[in-house]
Amino acid sequence: MSVSWTDIAAALRGVFGRRSRPERLPPLATDALPETPLIVDGAVPPVAGLTLEEIVTALYRGLFEREPDPGGFEYAMSLLRAGLPVEDLVRAVLKSAEFANRVPELLAPPEALPDLIRAMPERYDWPIVRGGPMPVYLARTDADMELMESLIRRHRYYDRGGVWSPSIDLDKEITAAIVRGLGARSCFELGCFTGPVLSLLADAGVEVLGSEISEAALACAYPNIRTTIQLGDLLSIELNRRFDAVLCMDVLEHISPLRLPAYIERLVSLVDDDGYLYLNSPMWGVDRIFGLFETQYIEEWQQVGDASYWRHWPCDAQGWPVHGHLVWASPAWWERTFDAHGLVRDETIERAIHARLGDFFTESIGRRSLFVLRRPRNCKASTEVAIAVDRVLANLPGLSQQASAA
Repeated sequence: MSVSWTDIAAALRGVFGRRSRPERLPPLATDALPETPLIVDGAVPPVAGLTLEEIVTALYRGLFEREPDPGGFEYAMSLLRAGLPVEDLVRAVLKSAEFANRVPELLAPPEALPDLIRAMPERYDWPIVRGGPMPVYLARTDADMELMESLIRRHRYYDRGGVWSPSIDLDKEITAAIVRGLGARSCFELGCFTGPVLSLLADAGVEVLGSEISEAALACAYPNIRTTIQLGDLLSIELNRRFDAVLCMDVLEHISPLRLPAYIERLVSLVDDDGYLYLNSPMWGVDRIFGLFETQYIEEWQQVGDASYWRHWPCDAQGWPVHGHLVWASPAWWERTFDAHGLVRDETIERAIHARLGDFFTESIGRRSLFVLRRPRNCKASTEVAIAVDRVLANLPGLSQQASAA
């Protein structure tokens, strides 16, 4: 048995078309179904002549393209044994975070990625990292950087599922809360994906605008903010205003170091005089505020240090830079780069965020490397804003209540 895309699309109309934003559903293995099932335009046909084991296995293969994990399998089986209709089980799966991550890719399936190592082996080295060989792309020249960036764009690398989630989860709620704590009445987000953070902010009365380069992500954008997202590159879209807050969550590391200064300059131009740029990006090495995200584990990184970005890029087994990252650098380099464009870190606000989110950052270490940037003549009192940010985070449901140093 296989579940057809027609069946999936019919259910998706109910999940994405009739709600201001998709409801969150924790992992299927541990959470019960919603009390009131979603009503969808169309129904999954009745399944006859198959065992319950075959039905559950078919659902996992058809919707997730994988074999069922033991926990999820047993939970789904228990629901069907209790008499739950198969179509209701499908509705629950469609509302899961795992399926939400796959939706953009399902709507616009990208082609299979080629093996770059096989195509151009001379551009790679295999240093021993953590006890074993690791493929590393050698961007010896600027042309090498341009080549990798062009390959990523040509093969729609960022249209694939992965670490980017379209779901409204605690991570997105925290980001939106920080923006509100900064006192923002308007917010622009670069690389907003399907707009979960913007959706939360819009619901809270913040004026929002976003930009996104993925057509698949825009097709799945939250209905309440879909018309506020501009499709296109930051350097080409029209933006004739400034904002109280500008968001860059895991975005700038995907831009070639050769073009990064132009992007930062454009972002700075969007920040109001008393506004903030909230940045999250992986940075390797020890920072005086957020500590250590990850060590500088490649020899070239250690040799170059803070003097520049690095030209040796860790890759997957096919030679694609991990997560499509094109900027690999230290916190000191990132800070100096923003300072050169007129933005400085607000250490008081950053420390307040880390004091409140210490437990969260232990589990989501990638969010630890953050900057809160402002213009040097920003008139807002850092201590007052830090207290406001801490207060909003302290009242956020789902966030552990820990002591704050603010």
